[in-house]
Amino acid sequence: MKSHAAAKDTSKLIKCRRLTGGNFADAEVSIVIEKEFLLYVNGKHLVTASITPGMEKEFAVGYLFGQGFIDDISELDSIEIENNAARIVLLTHAKIPERLENTGYRIVSGGGKTVYFDKAALPVIKSSINIGKSKIFRAMNTLFEKSEVYRDTEGIHATGLFTPEATPICIAEDIGRHNTLDKIIGYALINRVDCSNAFLVSTGRMTSEMVTKICRANIPVAATKTAVTDAGLKIGGECGLTIVGFVRDAGNKINTDMEVRTVEEAGMKIYTNAQRILDN
Repeated sequence: MKSHAAAKDTSKLIKCRRLTGGNFADAEVSIVIEKEFLLYVNGKHLVTASITPGMEKEFAVGYLFGQGFIDDISELDSIEIENNAARIVLLTHAKIPERLENTGYRIVSGGGKTVYFDKAALPVIKSSINIGKSKIFRAMNTLFEKSEVYRDTEGIHATGLFTPEATPICIAEDIGRHNTLDKIIGYALINRVDCSNAFLVSTGRMTSEMVTKICRANIPVAATKTAVTDAGLKIGGECGLTIVGFVRDAGNKINTDMEVRTVEEAGMKIYTNAQRILDN
């Protein structure tokens, strides 16, 4: 299984004053490292992203795919990662300027900028996969167990791609939920993973731009520990994506403002294409 960089590369310790038991005291806590990462395509600067260190190559490939600049890994001639930058050469030099000229952008829920896709251009997911509810709980629990930075800092998102039996294929962590998705999809493209026979679990909200990327990757099931939006559900329903929200197994820890709450009863909500989720 591919995973993120070691926790020491993605977080660091700092001193602070922590309120505990009604009193402030000196403490040492972990915070997430954020770095700028530049993407150059065919010698020209395309974008500067804020990411968490680790899986930079996967992020670059996944970003290009998610934004519609490539449709397959075969369109890449080469990719080099050096000095906080990815230098990518595409076999088709005309595709980037053509895509830029014919693309609209919008500010997304995470505060960044993403390509606007006409829903009519999105594919209908093709998959015969069925997933037992127990496998979704197992995958989400595995995501929490393997996500060291998420557990230590509570300031990061995590996404994992799993087989139908809930075996992890790839897990990524990043300050941006969109970035974790780009890393996962980039890994799948580079390693030619059949996403139609896999499912995804995430700590992030399933908004329209997240769902759009998942549908482009032909991932049939996406589950999150948290909420979904109406626009995300509309796109997912039309593309044949099964969206599952509020996946919380008994015993899971939920962080609130000043306390940690333990989930007493397992639960989930299936919003679209529920036939893929089996009652076992």
